[in-house]
Amino acid sequence: MKNKTILSLDECIEAAGGTKALVVEANAYKNIGDLLQKYFSSNSVFIIADENTMQAAGNDFEKTLLAEGVTIAGKYVFPGEPRLHSEFCYIETLVREISEKAVTSPQVLVPTAVGSGTINDLVKQAAEDVSLPYLCIPTAASVDGYTSFGSAILKDGFKQTLSCAAPRVIVADTGVMANAPSWLSSSGFADLAGKIIAGADWIISDTASAFEAKGADTIEPKAWEMVQNGLYDYLDKSVSATQGDQNALKALFEALSITGFSMQYLKDSRPVSGAEHLFAHIWEMEDLCINGNPVTHGHKVAMGSLACAAFLEVLFADPDAPPPPPSSWRRPTINERISEVKQAFNNHPALESTVITAIDKFPGDAILDKTAAGIRDVWKELRDKVLEQVIPYSDMKAMFSKAQCPVLPAEVNLSRNALIAAARRAQMIRKRYNELDLAWDLGCMETVLSKIEESNNYFY
Repeated sequence: MKNKTILSLDECIEAAGGTKALVVEANAYKNIGDLLQKYFSSNSVFIIADENTMQAAGNDFEKTLLAEGVTIAGKYVFPGEPRLHSEFCYIETLVREISEKAVTSPQVLVPTAVGSGTINDLVKQAAEDVSLPYLCIPTAASVDGYTSFGSAILKDGFKQTLSCAAPRVIVADTGVMANAPSWLSSSGFADLAGKIIAGADWIISDTASAFEAKGADTIEPKAWEMVQNGLYDYLDKSVSATQGDQNALKALFEALSITGFSMQYLKDSRPVSGAEHLFAHIWEMEDLCINGNPVTHGHKVAMGSLACAAFLEVLFADPDAPPPPPSSWRRPTINERISEVKQAFNNHPALESTVITAIDKFPGDAILDKTAAGIRDVWKELRDKVLEQVIPYSDMKAMFSKAQCPVLPAEVNLSRNALIAAARRAQMIRKRYNELDLAWDLGCMETVLSKIEESNNYFY
């Protein structure tokens, strides 16, 4: 982690392996015919968009295709309202539509996603299911999922990452992204800033893996370099993206793409996703909305990142030792833990899968003793590494404010208490070691949450 080698964009693409070309510039569609021939050996596309993204980019993209003699084998355009969700049923629809056109098309068909994160995730999985590589035409610098291996889909009430290939080619027009609503750019900025927390959680996991903690894994050096070594520089360059600054948008989209390439490289989202995303997943599972519209993924990540920054600040406040457990605390048995999970997810569609996860990640007393003792022995060293990685809560809040991201619970239709309490459920839903698991293993989860609740420094 001391190595500060910053890989170039081309080096990240080469390491990723799946995506072959990334174009991020003004007037980016001008060579689309050549890109189709070079990377797909095809001159036939099937466009998937919604009414909003067709207006934002799809119509101009279609005109460019026709001007270059590219065949448009078909289109599927979702309604613009209500806002589209990443739900599995839409993938089934796209698979059917693409398959029908692929049979009648005389050439190899290229599914083409014209839109932001939701459209891309749906097309990514649908293309995988019909065994076709796809082209991505982003309309906003809103998420890191454009270039990732896998799609984040709501299936059976549970937010899941389904395995599927990344786009073969991405063509992002900075002019189009500059005209996107500012909340999409701020969402992308928040998703990028969440990597600060993801890095801290990977450091925690790396340390805990030495003591056999359940779900803990070690840091993979190249994936770490791809995401972390240039992160703060990219955040500085992209903070004005919400103002339509095309240079800032180019920096933001490239940075988000690089984090996606790290997922392609590792075939896992560990380099870019920590406890901040678990908060976001909880709120996605609960369909968190404002005025009927879902809060964007990035804005949920912003609030999750702030929650994690506060959590880390309290957890590592003492340089000598973690916070003590409450006086009444004792380790729950496996049956007591199952009861806690059932109560937390009562009547939720994801209850069964969450119980399975809770059982799978439940450590026995021997592992808990080893993990807790080992972590206490290296507490100062671990604390130094984590605090070197993260920025203080107040600085993160200021950075988010500058980038027009939400910083108060009410801005995403949450109460302060509900935001803090989400930590308990977030700790239950994934077997990937992070700060919440560390506090749970040490018995100090409730101590930390109580200190956050009692403090005037957080979420005001």
